[in-house]
Amino acid sequence: MLAWAGRPILYKPAASYFPPQMSPAFTSTWLLVALILTFPLLGHLLISDWRGVLFSPFILITIYKGASLFYLIKFQQIVNKESTSSSVFLTFIALAIGALANNLFFGEGLGLVKVCAILGFGILGAVFFIKGDAKRLSKKAKIAFALTTLIMASYTISDHLAIPQIGWYPHLLISSVVMFSVSLMYGISKQDFKHMFFDKAIAVAGAFYAASEFLVIYASINILPVSIVAVFLRLSVPVVMIYSAIRYHEQNLKNQLSFALIAIALALPIILIKV
Repeated sequence: MLAWAGRPILYKPAASYFPPQMSPAFTSTWLLVALILTFPLLGHLLISDWRGVLFSPFILITIYKGASLFYLIKFQQIVNKESTSSSVFLTFIALAIGALANNLFFGEGLGLVKVCAILGFGILGAVFFIKGDAKRLSKKAKIAFALTTLIMASYTISDHLAIPQIGWYPHLLISSVVMFSVSLMYGISKQDFKHMFFDKAIAVAGAFYAASEFLVIYASINILPVSIVAVFLRLSVPVVMIYSAIRYHEQNLKNQLSFALIAIALALPIILIKV
């Protein structure tokens, strides 16, 4: 939960003071730093079957994730600049789309109550777009909101397909290299690299993202199904919404708290019910 609650808050300064493409650039850079540092410990997950990884057709899904992740972070930062609440609440719609697709087409076992709760998440996200803080987004941010939602929903499916086939560490490594490559295509200046490591806000955000990504993927693979982990992460949304109401004056505390409590109520059946 805390892994995702910190991301939009730490990324807010980057959204406010830097162009949106700067965020995927420093994110991929810090992911690569983390991957290099952990390679002596985890590199065997790639080396032991590197031919199987490189020649697997599922590597195309990993390449897709890396390329699209550049745009997801860029678009989400466009939303975050105008409304931090909206930048996190859209994840409920993405969760609903992705988890239902996994359940219907890819065999991830979720009971009827859990599927209904996930559908409720999607409906709640749509209502927030009309009645919550998302209603004040500019046209550009609304388009970014929709694109972020669609890309994020695809990750529930892509991770479900790719990670079991090529492994979580190769999946993270290759997608990070691809995202960094896309960032280079957009252009990263020496000044940008300086900001990545010496601007305190940027460095902390990038390092936090990298550490939390390792944590989230490990939980998805070794502890709980992808959709259940996704729900745990989205329980961080109420924390961000309340913080945004107080810190950034997004709507009012009653409005934000209402959406947050409904979200928690929908999440509880998914977490507590075993079938």
